[in-house]
Amino acid sequence: MHSILGIDTVGPLGSIALLVDGTIAAEAPLPPGGHSNGLAAAADDVARKAGVGLATLSGIAVSGGPGSFTGLRIGFAWAKGIALAAGVPLAIVATHEAAAHAAADVPGLRITVTPGARKELALAVWAAASADDAKAGRPVPIAAPRSVPEWDVAEVVESLAAGRPFTAIPTSEALAAFLATDGVPHIAPRALAGSVARLGAALLRAGGAADVVSASPAYGRAPNARKPAR
Repeated sequence: MHSILGIDTVGPLGSIALLVDGTIAAEAPLPPGGHSNGLAAAADDVARKAGVGLATLSGIAVSGGPGSFTGLRIGFAWAKGIALAAGVPLAIVATHEAAAHAAADVPGLRITVTPGARKELALAVWAAASADDAKAGRPVPIAAPRSVPEWDVAEVVESLAAGRPFTAIPTSEALAAFLATDGVPHIAPRALAGSVARLGAALLRAGGAADVVSASPAYGRAPNARKPAR
């Protein structure tokens, strides 16, 4: 049995999923505001439902960001701890790619939207959805993630689409509300753990395991905290 645990804590809509022999055997949402104290319970729950012990996992996959500072730190600390304890490989999946994969049923171009630097959002463009996206295959990128000022998002999205049909894929309710205010076509945010597990399994098969000790998230912006002046 080959099992990959997928963990997504990049935003308020956190989730966890267990991929067993290429099929999502169980998944569960993380409680809002409870990523830290709810992660272990959710992992135990999906493992029990799938009939898999966490100690017998084949690998761990975790969302790599960009996203919430606190959420990413929680997800990485937990994923690295389990990977080290179980002696299994760790895969890091970019949030933009996971969001594009989770929206495989959306026709036309997909433009993923995540938090960027202060007063900015990060946008990435993905090819029209195909049947492969819903499987283990990776979505096809057209434009790498780039940060743009919030007030320019609607104009930049239209420019990136270049007249082609598109849908924005936000990773949080707050981003969806912002897109709605600007009149940008979008879908509601979706749970990403299942896509993280599938894409992570593909990465591990291709030899793309991360170094468990040195692995770190891509926050997408500088931290708010500053060292006190002397």
